[in-house]
Amino acid sequence: MKKEKLPDTELRVMQAIWHMDAPASTSEIREELQKERPWNLSALQTLLGRLVGRGFLSTEKNGKNRYYTPLVAEEEYLAEDSRRYFQKWQGGTLRDLVACLYESRSVTKADLEELKAFIEQETKE
Repeated sequence: MKKEKLPDTELRVMQAIWHMDAPASTSEIREELQKERPWNLSALQTLLGRLVGRGFLSTEKNGKNRYYTPLVAEEEYLAEDSRRYFQKWQGGTLRDLVACLYESRSVTKADLEELKAFIEQETKE
């Protein structure tokens, strides 16, 4: 995939679109986003245009409405973003990352148990 990291506002727009039925109209996207806070229509249109230009969305016009369809799945983006974040840890290992998260109380013992169960399930063979 190799898409660049999205700025927070563009990521929020993509998150809304990923959780909607595609294709979604500009007004439907705005309505979804406004559940959290007001959105200026022209600013949203600018963001949608940027996302189309970056290859995250395709667009089509039908009558007066413009519709958007994601070209990148949420899981793909999250996997790439996680990989990019992990690479920032110069020489860091997965163990170091988990230990740091645990020591900073960002994850709990219950989270570690869940991770342990996942690893055991995935490594059975």
